[in-house]
Amino acid sequence: MSMGNPIMSLLANNTLTGENFPKWKSNINIVLVSENNRFVLTEECPPVPPANATRAVRELYDRWIASNNKAKAYMLASMSDALRSKMEPKECAFEIMESLQEMFGQQSEQARHEATRKYTNARMFLGTHVRDHVMQMTNYFSEAEMHGAVIDEGTQVSIILNSLSSDFIPFTSNYIMNKLNYGMTQLLNELQTFEAILGLVKNKAEANIVNKPNSSKGLKRKMAKGGKSGGKFKKTKDGYGIRNFRKDAKMVLLSVDSSTE
Repeated sequence: MSMGNPIMSLLANNTLTGENFPKWKSNINIVLVSENNRFVLTEECPPVPPANATRAVRELYDRWIASNNKAKAYMLASMSDALRSKMEPKECAFEIMESLQEMFGQQSEQARHEATRKYTNARMFLGTHVRDHVMQMTNYFSEAEMHGAVIDEGTQVSIILNSLSSDFIPFTSNYIMNKLNYGMTQLLNELQTFEAILGLVKNKAEANIVNKPNSSKGLKRKMAKGGKSGGKFKKTKDGYGIRNFRKDAKMVLLSVDSSTE
């Protein structure tokens, strides 16, 4: 089996040892789908054609046998020697996959619970750039999905909004109030725009240097001056535009600060 193809290198670089079964299984599926051979994992082998079988019947059988042999070769070549010796006697690729699922499926279940707990408990710390936080959350989602979790994009957006720091209360309130519906890419872009408009990036850097817990007062004083981009909420077809609510964001942040002092 040649591993020169970038897709095939997935198998060469991720040999199955046991704990990495979910990732290995995903790689196997990618390779089999790319070569139109994955059907051997879901369809039983057709009966052996009789001597008087039609050409179409023989071709159907021959195709399954050829695809099964290729899938089996990929699977055996990309696992440890110990596992290969156990799986080699099996005739069908789906039998190999079922056996591996029985051996390592429970570990994958536990790993999925652990990965799910990571993103449900994650919170953005003050001083963290929003892009870094969103990318970390995306990694948590990918890890959970690798172990079998199904998380639609809308749910991912909701989880991220719930995990943001108090700096983003105006953003989250605006999103919910106007029933916005962002995809992950748009969410990240809008969050970064909000962060830049309110000067959160600069203020976070200054806060890290000064290391004062009440450094948010500097932001409050800066926003109280209005600035060049001050303005009111303005209704748009998408709700209240992110770029136009600096002034109302100031009011929300001032109320939050006063309630905590």
